[in-house]
Amino acid sequence: MLKIIAVDKSGKLHTDLVLEDLKSSNIAWYWVDFSTPKKEEIELLSTFFKFHELLIEDCLTLLKRPKIEITRQQIFLVSHVLKNIDADYETLNMFIGHNYIVTFHLSHIQYISRVVSKVLRHGKEYTPLHVVHMLISEIVEGYQPLISKIENRLDELEENDAHTKGSKIMDEVFDLRSDLLKLRRGLMPMRELLHRFLVSRRVEMTENDRKYFHDIYDDLVQQTEIIEANRELASDIRENYMTYNSFRSNNIMMTLTVISTIFLPLTFLAGVYGMNFTNMPELHTTYGYYILWIVMISIAGGMLWYFKKKGWFDIF
Repeated sequence: MLKIIAVDKSGKLHTDLVLEDLKSSNIAWYWVDFSTPKKEEIELLSTFFKFHELLIEDCLTLLKRPKIEITRQQIFLVSHVLKNIDADYETLNMFIGHNYIVTFHLSHIQYISRVVSKVLRHGKEYTPLHVVHMLISEIVEGYQPLISKIENRLDELEENDAHTKGSKIMDEVFDLRSDLLKLRRGLMPMRELLHRFLVSRRVEMTENDRKYFHDIYDDLVQQTEIIEANRELASDIRENYMTYNSFRSNNIMMTLTVISTIFLPLTFLAGVYGMNFTNMPELHTTYGYYILWIVMISIAGGMLWYFKKKGWFDIF
């Protein structure tokens, strides 16, 4: 589906034009949006707009990284859009010239509708670069709720001593860390891309436009720093969990070792006097049974005292 918005040189906004009308010398600038286009609409990229075939190929392919190509006549920008953390990345392709912007996306992107509404209200005050700024700004702001949700959940896990909980909590930490990596893969290239856009001498923009784009760049820097900080927090929670589990395992092994060490001599005595020899004088004494109990309790008590003196129980 094609949507055309044009502003003529008198500042009047037009939304009922066809593509041929855009060739009129009275048109100051225009925006054509290709949303889930059909085959014949896709062909217009080459037949009407005369875009390079390699750029058109990029539009039809899900690029793994955002991309920017800057020439003196045109800017080609590919931005990644993430609707929610469980969804796959979608691409928004933008062709920007001195008096036009053409956007192309194979699926519906909600941010487009918001920008269209703004342009319809204040279109005569805008330029193609203003539309680009609003589109990128909407995309970048769309990441913020996703980042905040993960950050809040990690804070909750840290405050509730998640490392002392079961493995299910750790599974959630691993999932959150994977989500952060996913966000990082989208934001880091966008940050580099926008930096190239700002420093390029081929991009003609006013100082005011540059301030707006620099503001987006600052937001990207802040978001990527938050992501890195949360990745470190997730790693810390995971390492604390591993350390806590190791500590618990050591305590369990220490407990079992103490019990085994105490019962070793007791088992030896029980084994000796449990033998069925006929000539064992101790078995026929009046107080032999009680004496054996006293000896065994004394050995156990003595070993406990010795272990305590050596500091074996300080770790419990």
